[in-house]
Amino acid sequence: MYSRDAAGAEALRDDEELLERHWSYVDGFAESMIARGPTLGADRETATGSLHVLGLPSAAAAQEFVAREPNNRAGVYAEHSVWRFDNLLRRTMWEFSGGADEARFLIMARSQQGQRIETSREPVAPDGLSAELRKRLILYGSLTTLDGSELVGVALAVQAPDRDALDALLGEAQFGLDAVPEIEVHDWEFGGRR
Repeated sequence: MYSRDAAGAEALRDDEELLERHWSYVDGFAESMIARGPTLGADRETATGSLHVLGLPSAAAAQEFVAREPNNRAGVYAEHSVWRFDNLLRRTMWEFSGGADEARFLIMARSQQGQRIETSREPVAPDGLSAELRKRLILYGSLTTLDGSELVGVALAVQAPDRDALDALLGEAQFGLDAVPEIEVHDWEFGGRR
């Protein structure tokens, strides 16, 4: 799930008590967490949203996670996008072997809201991607509707020296989908207690 911050949410983001409630809530899902963390503005310090990828038993459980999340209840988020995610790397972000000395980015390539991708192909398996991109992948998988019936895109998190290096990596990548009309690239960092 990706939650976009509401306008004016900075004061809420700076609230230490709310931050602790958020961390405590998300800590309760540690066993099923695949990835988490805030997206960031160009300054790489101002939060613009939050990513939470976790294994839950149903679409209803995913909706409940969003509804009960303390930042959501406090008004931090303006909107949520919730998809089924097929974790093609079969690992969590904590199993990523790269160091923390380079920037991290979240990329979501997907159809426009409510539109199905016109393709019968699945995303390329990780071993079909370039060696350099595979080495830098933190997260990679397909996005489908919550009922799993329609492919709507791919999501990946990548570590790269900077945005130009990321663009070069992505420019060479073929993910196996026909062209998707929306590609979002966000500065991102690992979430959790600091």
